[in-house]
Amino acid sequence: MGKRIQKKKIIKEIFWFLLKFNLLLIPFYAIIYFDVNFYLIQELFANLIGYMLRIFGYSANISGFFIHVGDLSIDISRDCIGWKSAYSLFALVLASPGKLKKKLSFLGIWVPIFFLFNIFRVFITIIVGLEFDANYLKILHNIVWQEAIILGIVGVWYLWMRKEIFKKKIKELNKKKQ
Repeated sequence: MGKRIQKKKIIKEIFWFLLKFNLLLIPFYAIIYFDVNFYLIQELFANLIGYMLRIFGYSANISGFFIHVGDLSIDISRDCIGWKSAYSLFALVLASPGKLKKKLSFLGIWVPIFFLFNIFRVFITIIVGLEFDANYLKILHNIVWQEAIILGIVGVWYLWMRKEIFKKKIKELNKKKQ
């Protein structure tokens, strides 16, 4: 009898997680559907990457959100700035169990880390394209980094879930001892 109640509780928790997660994804899909632009952020991002390239001795010219270096012209698109990975992590954590204050604290650390990683990702991708070949840039951009970002999001979310589930189990054990 106890296992049946426990299964129902788990199914209920999963249902609520999926409902919250999908509701949180509405703005995500609205941005895509309505083609909301982030031109100012894209230009700032392109300028930052261009500055970094110049520090490393490359002659980078910035035109809006385009970076021109040697034979390469890189379009810093809306997706290049890393908003999808940051928002996905945001939605996963907010939909998960836990107190809002702790969730926001966790996200306050990890969302900026994802943005910093994204700067590194774009910079390294351009360097690979410049030093080796544009075909390597495409492979790195379209395959390696996309998978790495997905694994990173799931991995960080797993850290959150593990932490929250571990705390919950400790509370349950303490209640049983009393």
